[in-house]
Order: sequence, then C-alpha cells, then structure tokens
Amino acid sequence: MERILLALPCLAVPAMLLVMAAFVAIVVFVILGSRKQEEAYIRQAAQWGFQYHADDPWNLPERYEDAFDFFRQGSSRSASHILAGRMDGFEVLGLEYEYTTGSGKDETTWNYSVAVFELPILAPHLQLRDESFLDKMAAWVGHDDINFESDEFSRRYHVKCDQPKFAQDFFHPRLIEFLLACGRCPGIETRGTLLVLYDPEQTGIERIVRLVEIGRQMIRSIPDYVRHERPADGKTTPAS
Repeated sequence: MERILLALPCLAVPAMLLVMAAFVAIVVFVILGSRKQEEAYIRQAAQWGFQYHADDPWNLPERYEDAFDFFRQGSSRSASHILAGRMDGFEVLGLEYEYTTGSGKDETTWNYSVAVFELPILAPHLQLRDESFLDKMAAWVGHDDINFESDEFSRRYHVKCDQPKFAQDFFHPRLIEFLLACGRCPGIETRGTLLVLYDPEQTGIERIVRLVEIGRQMIRSIPDYVRHERPADGKTTPAS
C-alpha cells in the first residue's frame, strides 16, 4: 500500500502538465486572435486614411452621454479599436463599444459596433430602433411613434423625434428604400451636428465598415432643402 500511495504524486504530475499545457494553449490562442483582430482594424484604418487607437484617448462615453441615450445605458462603459478620420469632407469615428448591466451573477456585458458622423446640418434629437412588442402595446393605447408612408418601415422600426417633421424629412422615401434593402437597420440617433449608428450585439471590423457605408449614404441623401433650412452653423443660407 505504501508503494501505491507514494506513486500517486508521480501519476498526478503528467495530468497537471496536461492542464497547464491546455491553459497555455488557450492563452496563446486568445492572444493571437486578438492580435489578428487588431491587425484587421489597422489595415482598414490605413485603407481609409484614418488613425487607429486601440484604446480610447477621448473618453468617448463620457463625452457623448449627455447628448445620446445610447451612451447613457448601463455602467462600466468603454470604447476601443477606434478608427478616426475624415470622409467626404466630414469627421467620422468607427469604434467598438461595451457596457454592463446588472451585478454579480446577473451582470451582463453588451457589445456594439458604432459609427459617429459629423453632420452637415443641425438636427434635433431623433432616435430609430427596432419596434418591440411593448411599442406595439403602447400604440394600441394611443402612444404611437412617428409613422411613414412605408408600412414595412413603420412596422419594423420605432422612430421618435423632438420635431416630427424633421423625421419625415430625414427618412424620406428614397432613404427608407435604401435602409430596408440593407437588411436589419442599425440603431440611429441624431442631435446637433452628430449622427450615431450602432449595431446591437455585433462587433468586428466588418460591422464598422457596414455602419460607415450606411452612414455615408444617409448623409449623402439629406435633401437640399433640409441642408438649407438646417445648416450646421445655424445660419440659414440663401437658396441657390
């Protein structure tokens, strides 16, 4: 019995080595995956002529939380993998964003890809998000959101705005057709000279590229009369 007991530690060593080797392999896999992901952001930034920041040098959640409901959600808010530059003459940010809700065993981390655009107009606070069952219940008792000529768009998305006419002007039929063709529309917020697009539960450089392309098309499609009525400097210019 003594020889058997003495042999147990020797038998345990290979098992411990296997566990350690597996742990090291997992760590290496995670590091290599993270490095590969970062390289993808760097390549895209170079393609656009943007700067890349692995971490957030501007504290974006705090900077934007007063203006946008999206940036006020949850706690432990943070931005990373930020691509910053100019596109079509306007400033653009692409980034990964996360926040947490709950605590302890109920804590949940929410991840989003986000794009922030400088607008050529001065916009009121406007929000678009997926229409929920609660939104439909609210509509039944008279608390409806803004509806559009497109029944499909109105059914899919909940839109509210401080100035409903702006929402109708901004989401004109041609833009609505484009957004419906995109598949699932990202969440959208405007306020002042900023446009925010966010993709719920989706991250990665491909999602940021998608958001940037959608945002560019949205800005390009802003009608001339809206640009005239709502210039970014707040000064109405003579119509050409």
